[in-house]
Amino acid sequence: MVFERLYSSKVLEKNFLYAFILGVAFACIGIGISVILFPQDPAMISIAITSLLFYPTIKSLVNKGENIEAEEDYKLSYFFVDKTNIFKIYLLYFVGVMLVFSFFSIVMPSFAANHLFENQIGILYGDISGSATFTLPLFKAILSNNLIVLFLCFLLAFLIGDVGVLIITWNASVWGTIFGILAKGAAASTSGNPIIYFLLIMVIVITHLIFEIMSYVIAAISGGILSRGLLIEKFSGKRLKVILINVSLLLSVALLVLLFAVIVETFVLDNITLYQSIIQQSL
Repeated sequence: MVFERLYSSKVLEKNFLYAFILGVAFACIGIGISVILFPQDPAMISIAITSLLFYPTIKSLVNKGENIEAEEDYKLSYFFVDKTNIFKIYLLYFVGVMLVFSFFSIVMPSFAANHLFENQIGILYGDISGSATFTLPLFKAILSNNLIVLFLCFLLAFLIGDVGVLIITWNASVWGTIFGILAKGAAASTSGNPIIYFLLIMVIVITHLIFEIMSYVIAAISGGILSRGLLIEKFSGKRLKVILINVSLLLSVALLVLLFAVIVETFVLDNITLYQSIIQQSL
């Protein structure tokens, strides 16, 4: 791929800001190409193109030192030390993609944004009602949806490879569009500034977003480790047992991190009246 020749994965590890720049650039390219080549259904195509552009980069990063997790003396704490760079790169990439989708959903005319981000907007109006009552059923609904995403991250990485980037990109597009639409709607109803509303939303939700993405990344990496282990190791081999134990531990951590993210998100929806107000004004 041409973009791979323009930069090295080592560049991202030395300066994580490049991951943010790549997220912005690839999202813009993905949206632009999808609008030009697939004007009838650009939403999913833009996500696919954005993911494909970033896939070689994240694949080369994930493959580095992946055999470490299969070692017998491997400790779970090593994972977070070894993968710190991956977390940072994924997070900054996510933020870059999310901001692009938010920007276009804010600045574009409503009818154009509704067409371009049809699937993402469908999630917004399918999951948020006109009421600001957020109770235990909301927690269960959010947890259920996020568990599906986490499982898909693991399953796709296990079956196909390091394609967690597709799920991460999809989530970035969904959140970006939702936050952009909410900010734009709230600003229109109050004659306010959509950028101010968007910044307020980001301050409110940033904590649970970080932990949610972290859980997906851990799940995707663990799926890749299991896939590679089954290909290389013998089914009765001792190292395969070690791999299975490590993957189980990693998935447990991913679930705990996701649970924390959902608790925080539910708490925010249930107690932050400013966020409830923005949702109400938008809807």
